Amino acid sequence: MNAIPFVAGTSARRFCVTVGLALSSMTGAAWADAMATDDNPFKAHLIVSDLMLENLNTGPRPHTFANEAVIFAGADVDMSKLLGLTGGTFQFEYTFFPWMRNEGQPTGNAWQGATGSALGGAPMHNDIDSGYLSKFEYRQMLLDDHLEVDVGRSNAKQHFYMMNCANWVTCNDPIIENTMGILPYPYGSWGGYTRYSFDNGHYVHAGAFESNPADYLKHTKGWNWNADDANGITWLGGVGTQKSFEQDPLAYHYELNGYYNTAEQTVVLDGSTRRGSSGLILRFMQTLSREGAHATGAPDKAWQVFGAWTWSADDLQPFRHFVEAGITRVGPFGRPQDSVSVKASYLRLGDKQVQYQHDQRLATGLDQGMAKAESRVELNMVWQATPYLAFQPSVQYVFNPSNFYNPQAEVSSNGAVVGLQVVYDLGAQIGL
Repeated sequence: MNAIPFVAGTSARRFCVTVGLALSSMTGAAWADAMATDDNPFKAHLIVSDLMLENLNTGPRPHTFANEAVIFAGADVDMSKLLGLTGGTFQFEYTFFPWMRNEGQPTGNAWQGATGSALGGAPMHNDIDSGYLSKFEYRQMLLDDHLEVDVGRSNAKQHFYMMNCANWVTCNDPIIENTMGILPYPYGSWGGYTRYSFDNGHYVHAGAFESNPADYLKHTKGWNWNADDANGITWLGGVGTQKSFEQDPLAYHYELNGYYNTAEQTVVLDGSTRRGSSGLILRFMQTLSREGAHATGAPDKAWQVFGAWTWSADDLQPFRHFVEAGITRVGPFGRPQDSVSVKASYLRLGDKQVQYQHDQRLATGLDQGMAKAESRVELNMVWQATPYLAFQPSVQYVFNPSNFYNPQAEVSSNGAVVGLQVVYDLGAQIGL
């Protein structure tokens, strides 16, 4: 996943690759043999997380609770130290999904179906298996580290989803998750990625990833490596520019990507098919002002804006446009490692999806129209309680929930969803 240049403090940036709650403790002595040294090519990581969501009063089944725990366990192997391959790194990661409640597929009877909204229900969806091989990838840096080449198993969002949300609970994009043909993050599939970074902060990148949802739905745990079930390839490419606080007092990141999924697409109204689906993804973050004694490095306080626009060119897809904009205060309450954000999101459904859901309700005796778009406003916070433990509370109010995950249900009323994500970098705590 792309780094987040706007999160103040080194300890806060440790959490930019995951989500959740730490529920265990260990001693450093038990892991002494695994600790990295200057000569040790192995650098392990272990991050434990938990996401808790409560549907207060919206969707087909209000007052619904769900829980999703995630444990990221893996290691980076420095191939220059191990085999003398300068610039080479092998990356391995296995993701566990313990302590689950009210999650999974099919969505109608789980959290997503209870909440209905494609925005409020979306965070709870990566957990239908007990564990999955999320990364098995070789990375080679070339041309004085300007050129990066990655080959193996990973998730396309690790390379093409610019994280501009300090709080992960609702940092989701329904178009990316439902139209690109990639597996849900962090599930991995075969793919390749390359990026060339210029000295001025500009970069270009491109990649291709196996489109294989069957590998996810069949509970393969990521160890079925043949491509027999693949139904296409997702091609991605784009440009961007990025500078951190160490490079520019007003850190920023802008990225524009395009995608084309060659897989067969199905018309929900009549079951007919055609191949190919494409779209554009624009995401950005810009620091507007900063406060602090130092001109470079993370500021004591800062104001930043962020946003996104995603467009699907395919009228067969459930969504056509997703627009989001927000503002972040870094360093509230005199703590530079914390942040508070307010944002608004708008999601436009495709005409065929609106008609499909109307037909589904008719089949159950409900003749109800629905809005062609849903939206939300959200307030969230990141509180870095310790160098290794972060809490991320969130409250969002959803307008015109689409019931995308439960299309036969009665049209839902507006309402609120609250969440808490707790992230514990256990590996750093014990010296990995």
